[in-house]
Amino acid sequence: MASPAPIAVVDLPPDLSFIAMSTSSSSAIPQIPLSDTCMSCNGSDNNPQPSHSPSSQGHHHSSSQYQNQYQNQSNHHHHHRSQSISTSNPPPQVDGIIPIAHNFINNALIQSKTRVWTKTYDPSTQSFLTRVPESTVLEVQQAVAAAAVAQPHWAAIPFQHRRLKLLDLVHSIQQHHARIVHCLVTEIGKTTQDAENEVERGLDAIIAATGVGSEMTGSAWPGHPSSTHTTHEALGVCVSVTPFNFPFMIPLWTVPLALVTGNTAILKPSERAPSTSMLLADCFLHAGFPPGVFSVVHGGGGVVGVLLSQPAVAAVHHVGSEIGGERVFEHARANRKRVQVECGGKNHAVVLPDAAKRSTLYAIAGSAFGASGQRCMALSVVVFVGSSSEWLAELTEIAGSLVVGNGADPAVGMGPLISAAAKERVVGVINEAEQDGAHVVLDGRDCYVEGYPHGNFVGPTILTNVEPYMQCYQEELFGPVLVCLQVNTLNEAIELINENRYGNGCTLFTSSPAAAKSFQDEVNVGQIGINVPNLAPSGAIPRTSNKESFMGDIRGMGAARWQFFTNTKTVTTLWRSD
Repeated sequence: MASPAPIAVVDLPPDLSFIAMSTSSSSAIPQIPLSDTCMSCNGSDNNPQPSHSPSSQGHHHSSSQYQNQYQNQSNHHHHHRSQSISTSNPPPQVDGIIPIAHNFINNALIQSKTRVWTKTYDPSTQSFLTRVPESTVLEVQQAVAAAAVAQPHWAAIPFQHRRLKLLDLVHSIQQHHARIVHCLVTEIGKTTQDAENEVERGLDAIIAATGVGSEMTGSAWPGHPSSTHTTHEALGVCVSVTPFNFPFMIPLWTVPLALVTGNTAILKPSERAPSTSMLLADCFLHAGFPPGVFSVVHGGGGVVGVLLSQPAVAAVHHVGSEIGGERVFEHARANRKRVQVECGGKNHAVVLPDAAKRSTLYAIAGSAFGASGQRCMALSVVVFVGSSSEWLAELTEIAGSLVVGNGADPAVGMGPLISAAAKERVVGVINEAEQDGAHVVLDGRDCYVEGYPHGNFVGPTILTNVEPYMQCYQEELFGPVLVCLQVNTLNEAIELINENRYGNGCTLFTSSPAAAKSFQDEVNVGQIGINVPNLAPSGAIPRTSNKESFMGDIRGMGAARWQFFTNTKTVTTLWRSD
């Protein structure tokens, strides 16, 4: 494979220069501008050599390199003004531009001193994007220590000031909007429209978090001579472990709630999506959050384990794979941490013959194949009831009309999978299903996109003649594969769903209110759609997955969304005069 062409660092306004974009191609690689003294590189594709810095924390981009640090809102914090990052000196180049993901601790970008690095690639071109560190134990401990020191001071700031800071964050994100969208398209392979939607959903989650003030009021039981009241207090340091598929939106499901309730937050993003988290850190910095309130540490499962072993960490929220979620849940429980885990799903669409045909088929195709099926709420199974199975040919035609390609192309409706390994796994499951007797009525295994011969592309795929024991039905595939089953009655469809171990979501397409009522009453899945595919709900609406799709005690959204991040204290007072 030929090396990609070098990508120029364009001249951007200082406050928006965190990711520079190519001036020549829609498939540009985002880069994190670093000073040429930030690191030294040995000129190969091996591990980068750490910079020579007297600090035990690694090389810093101090907070003085940013403009308009947080403004003083409390006597606990000091006012800073700072300089912007310069993009005049691009980072060293090996196989093109290769930026390095930095940890973000105490409002400083810190290059890890680890010897273990992973690499990310543009999923459309296989161009090398970023080196990601497996942060050392010491670096993780430093992040936790910074968050623990900052937390009491942050909690002492009046609630309304913390809420205003979140609104400042909204403004900062809006200023970085174009950079975030570009990063999502290039690093994840999203279409531009999907990336735009993700940013909007993230902003919605922040705004929803600012509305918890009236809900957090305590209770009072006045009396004479004694009285009792309750208050809600922050837990301390909270950790958010997030997946690659929504690297901007999913951290904002929980981090703003943790912060508005007086906690500090540490984000451990997916090692396959590091750049978006660095952009988010820059947004927090420009919004004026004090040092230690928000941190980012990079790495894999080992870093999560170190985070959960720290006594100062009080709670963890995880969104990701079932295997990873189980490990986080067990580790958190063993260390007596509060924990929420949202993981896999196998979401069924049930189609009755009386459904609105055209809108139903387009809704199923959009949900199953949008984002290349890489979302936990995708409809990955369609259950045709009775004569609705005759619609399969039209569904296949609609799915086959989707344009697959680089997400930066406005004509594209479906981008690549995140990695070559993901493509290999999805193709392997399709192969196995075919060997087990399934029919591949629409085959995306040999999808070829002109101009992108090395992209991780799998086209829309539809499987029929599938049995419930097959891997393609039993497991979450996280790819553009729609499994089709046929039953005779609605009750059979409900029984099929109830026997499935996942409980993320399901949808019924029908024109019968009676059938809809029966479905929503009898199905044992936490999130139900009637004539609409389930999506991750907006910030104020609860996520209510159940069965093996959720592990924990308190749901993270809805009326109780702030309760996960607080402890309730009951105070009884009695005043006597002798």
